Amino acid sequence: MESAPVAETAARLAALDDYAGFSVRPGDGWVALATAEADGRLDHWLELLIAEHGGRNVAGSTLGSVLAAAVVGPTVGSLLLDRRCPDPALSNLTALPAGNGEFDARGVRTGVIAVLTGDPAAAHPDSVALPDEDALDDWWASRAAATLTPLFQAVRTRAPFGLRNLWGLAADDVTATALWLAELAGRDQQAAWSRAQRLLDALARHVPVRFPRSRQFPVGDRLHQVRGTCCLYYRSTAEPGPPAENRCDTCPLRDDDSRRTRLLAYGP
Repeated sequence: MESAPVAETAARLAALDDYAGFSVRPGDGWVALATAEADGRLDHWLELLIAEHGGRNVAGSTLGSVLAAAVVGPTVGSLLLDRRCPDPALSNLTALPAGNGEFDARGVRTGVIAVLTGDPAAAHPDSVALPDEDALDDWWASRAAATLTPLFQAVRTRAPFGLRNLWGLAADDVTATALWLAELAGRDQQAAWSRAQRLLDALARHVPVRFPRSRQFPVGDRLHQVRGTCCLYYRSTAEPGPPAENRCDTCPLRDDDSRRTRLLAYGP
C-alpha cells in the first residue's frame, strides 16, 4: 500500500532524529490539544511545572514553550526538509504527555498536508496543493497563528508570562528548529535561517502582537542563535547555583563572551 505523504515526511524526519519526527498514528495516552483546556489538562500541566520549577512565571513560560513546540516542531521541520506542511490546525494536533507537564512526542490526527503543485504528492487526496512557497508559508502561518492564539491566551490567564513573550518563544522555536534540522540533514544553516525568517514574516501578519526575534550567533563553522525572548529557566528552583550561571547558552541575558566560550566547548 502506498504511504500517505504525511507519513513519508514524518518518517524522513524521524530518520534524522526521533524527536524531529512526529506520530501519524497516535494511540493510547495521547491528548488532543483542542480539548486540553476544557478537560483541565492545561491546569494539570501547569501545576506539575510549578511544582518542578517553583514559580508560576517559569511554569507559564515552560508550558508556552511546550505548546509552541507541538505546533512548530512537526510543521517547520517538514517545511524545511520536504517543503511540505502537515496541518497545524488545533483540531489536528495531539501530544503524548511526559508526566511532568511537558511532552514526550508530538503528532497529527489526520493525513492533511500542504504541498507545492510540483510535488509528486500533489494529486494525493490528503494533499492541499499550493502554487508557490509564499502561499505555502501563508497557509502554515495563518493556521499556526489560529492554533496558538487561544493556547497562549489560556496560558496567559493562568500564569504571569505575557503574550508578547509567549509569541517570542514560538518565534525562537521556529529559528531553532530550522538551524537544528539543517545541521541534522547536512544542509546550509544560513539558507535555513533565511527560510525561517520568511516563515516568521508570514507569521507576523497573523498574530495579535509584535513579537521579538532571535539574532544570528556564528561560532566556528556552526550557526547558533541568541533568542529574542528569555524563557526564565534560570530562575527555576530545579537549577542549583547562581542564576547568572543557569542562563541558557542562547539566552538574550547571557553575555556574548561567555556564550561563545560555552558553545565552543561543545566542539564540532
